Amino acid sequence: MEYKRGSLSNEELIHLYESILWPRMIEEKMLVLLRQGKISKWFSGIGQEAIAVGATLAMDPTEWIMPLHRNLGVFTSRKMPLTDLFKQWQGDRSSYSKARERSFHFGSKAHHVCGMISHLGPQLAIADGVALAYQQRGQLKASMAFTGDGGTSEGDFHEALNVAAVWNLPVIFIIENNGYGLSTPTNEQYKCDHLVDRAKGYGMEGVRIDGNNILEVYQTVKGVRDYCINQQKPYLIECETFRMRGHEEASGVKYVPKHLMETWSLKDPIKNYEQFLIQEKVLTEMQVADIRNRF
Repeated sequence: MEYKRGSLSNEELIHLYESILWPRMIEEKMLVLLRQGKISKWFSGIGQEAIAVGATLAMDPTEWIMPLHRNLGVFTSRKMPLTDLFKQWQGDRSSYSKARERSFHFGSKAHHVCGMISHLGPQLAIADGVALAYQQRGQLKASMAFTGDGGTSEGDFHEALNVAAVWNLPVIFIIENNGYGLSTPTNEQYKCDHLVDRAKGYGMEGVRIDGNNILEVYQTVKGVRDYCINQQKPYLIECETFRMRGHEEASGVKYVPKHLMETWSLKDPIKNYEQFLIQEKVLTEMQVADIRNRF
């Protein structure tokens, strides 16, 4: 994995590290609580944190984001209080969804995060509507919506991208291609070489990037955001990554070939970035330990 820091300062590099580490450490705690029966379900984003964190930090805090159920890094990067998040996951009546739901089907207007829609497609069209509102108000902003490789086979994906392209809307569409749509591998889902190739069919620009490289995600989304605002056009980003746990914890990963898990474990977005920072003398091993202990 090749990291290019560009003009990022040491402080910015460390901030990205702390931001990507935080959701991983929360998830590790949540998996323990799940086994203890203190939460009822969990959709893991372990191994995919670089996408949610990098993309969110590249946006303006007042721009709306439409995340999915593996995008804990969106919520933490928008600095949503951990106490409120834990209330949500444990079904507390004072939680974001007022105990109606214990997973990630919730949002926060104050943090400009739109609650996800369970069948993983309609939030793309909502991003169109938000971008249209920005235009009508004369605001130089872009909206951003996430979908998965499986979600790209839904009609909502086609409709949202087509409308955004025809109406020239400043929307960033992010595909988290993590290898599986529930238990269906990508080689059984579509025939194009890469999902980003679909951008051409809608007359929009697109790029395929390493979704496990926090610097590549952050810098790409930052540049794409500028493009969308300046050109008033949409953009498609395909982030290549892998789902290291089951669709949800109850489903397991028995259908995933062992060699894939071994290969992608070597591409862990946090371990690799941590090693890069140590090699570049941005952080020492002791400072890394201090950050982990502080969290």
